[in-house]
Amino acid sequence: MLESKTKSIEAIEVREYAPGEIIVKEGTSNEFFYVILQGEVQIYQLDKSIRILKDRDVFGLENYYRNCPYSTTAKALQPSRVARYRCEIIEDIAFSNPRLISTILRSVCIQLEQTTSVAEENIPYTDIINLDFRTYSDGEVIIEEGTRGTEIYRLQQSEGGLEVLKQGKRIGLITKPGEYFGEMSFILDEPRTATIRSIGESVVEVIPVQETGLEGLIYDNPEIANKIITTLAQRLRQADLMLVK
Repeated sequence: MLESKTKSIEAIEVREYAPGEIIVKEGTSNEFFYVILQGEVQIYQLDKSIRILKDRDVFGLENYYRNCPYSTTAKALQPSRVARYRCEIIEDIAFSNPRLISTILRSVCIQLEQTTSVAEENIPYTDIINLDFRTYSDGEVIIEEGTRGTEIYRLQQSEGGLEVLKQGKRIGLITKPGEYFGEMSFILDEPRTATIRSIGESVVEVIPVQETGLEGLIYDNPEIANKIITTLAQRLRQADLMLVK
């Protein structure tokens, strides 16, 4: 159960929806986000289905962080129980409920993967946090596709950028200082989906994650939760737009 006894993170409404019933409509104000407690919800944009969400999935935050009305419509596919929260409480959640933040992060990451397989190489990353640095020489691999790791990376500077490869094929280039990569594998606890290789000498900032995992990272550094969610929510909205073009 995601509702909390802490007043600041209580859902303002928990409601049952019948199959076919609209939960939130495109163009609606962005002041709320939703958590599916039970059921199945389909997300549409411009009458095109773009993803299906299930128990413990979260939707609506991408519009809040982009400061725009809802760009999608959510409709129940089967009898569904959905909690509605005010977006403004997200900072309180980061400090008081790491488990809920963990649920939100995982849900947004999964939606990114479900929405478009090219989100990784086409949607820019934004700031999260700063930690230590590593220097990579020309041609040196920073992340290898198929491997597991818990580090999150940020490009500090590079002579030629970082090339993104899938199955040996170049699919993108990271060139802008401040761009982040590697966080989705950590959050989803899945193998890396691409290889990242340095072109020329590159300096990369590294966020090593401790054995406590995602919830431990949020608990120890609650201020980063909003920044990670902001990054992923912005990328999710851009991925939505890519699908309907």
